[in-house]
Amino acid sequence: MAQYTSVSPAETGIMTGIISAGVGYTLAPRKYNLEQILTQKPDVFEKSFSKEVIQNAGKEQKKAFDIILEGRKILKRASNTNSMDAKLAELLNAPKYSKAYRAVKDFLPKARVQTAIVFGVIGGLAGILGRIIFGDKADV
Repeated sequence: MAQYTSVSPAETGIMTGIISAGVGYTLAPRKYNLEQILTQKPDVFEKSFSKEVIQNAGKEQKKAFDIILEGRKILKRASNTNSMDAKLAELLNAPKYSKAYRAVKDFLPKARVQTAIVFGVIGGLAGILGRIIFGDKADV
């Protein structure tokens, strides 16, 4: 008599959900300092500050985000005239940008957690559906 333990679709879903959440947390954007936020490539910047998080932000955080965007535009124009390093140093010493950074940096960990949750839910559902569809081949 062969003894084996079967794994239910729910257990499979939980396991794949936990693994997917870990992957999502790992792949999510890290917390950057002001210099990195001002100088990073546009696609990395968009991943750092998702549109959903910014839309749900308060008035002060939205204003701070706009200040950060303004600084990025200033640096982009300065790179065309080869004065980016001087302009970057000027922006990093400006209290306006430091204050804006402090207001928006709290979004970064939230974006990381939200990404982990989304990956976890999707992975869990995929695990459950996969287990239901493919079933247990040992029953044959």
